[in-house]
Amino acid sequence: MLKGTRFDLAYSSMPWHKVDTVVFDIGNVLITFAPEKFIVDLFPGDVQKQEEMLKHVFQGKYWPEFDRGTCSYEEAAQKLSEEFGGDPAEYLHAITGWIELKTPIEAGFQAAARCRRAGKRLWLLSNYHEPAYLRLREKFADRFSVFDGGTISCFHHINKPERGIYEALIREAQLVPERTLYLDDTLVNVEAAMEFGIHGFHVTGPEAVNRFFI
Repeated sequence: MLKGTRFDLAYSSMPWHKVDTVVFDIGNVLITFAPEKFIVDLFPGDVQKQEEMLKHVFQGKYWPEFDRGTCSYEEAAQKLSEEFGGDPAEYLHAITGWIELKTPIEAGFQAAARCRRAGKRLWLLSNYHEPAYLRLREKFADRFSVFDGGTISCFHHINKPERGIYEALIREAQLVPERTLYLDDTLVNVEAAMEFGIHGFHVTGPEAVNRFFI
């Protein structure tokens, strides 16, 4: 199988004729994910608490398990309290509070809209917690209505960049890899998709997306 092409390196703008389906990551492509900012908003004025929660929650061992759908928020909050001390309620506040702080990234949704106008199928591929994902789809239902479906880690118990998540993507979306483009802000995830022949775009910021999808 031939590897996919890094479209952001090979082309200055979208080669529309080469693609039938465009797949979008969610975090920092369509919706902000900024733990450093979230934690300041959740624990204002308490720098020590902010640092602890950033380290133990967002950068800790349970976060990938939330994405994988193998650990509940309440279970993790209790375990974190036992391991590091402190009130489980504060850990739970950090684990859940960020969900309402997310905001849309206009460049990502504008790119999706352009793809739809060009007649392309649209799909999601993302590592996401089930409660956070369900709330996301509820809160921004109008924006996500443009997508035909999604392959989300928590429902498959597989995280990017593991091979199984891309196999699930190809199967669920019935993709032709060489006619598919995938956008992600994490390069290793893009490269993993390219191993399946899917073309990749490494999102380095909204400006790059705006320039490409013209």
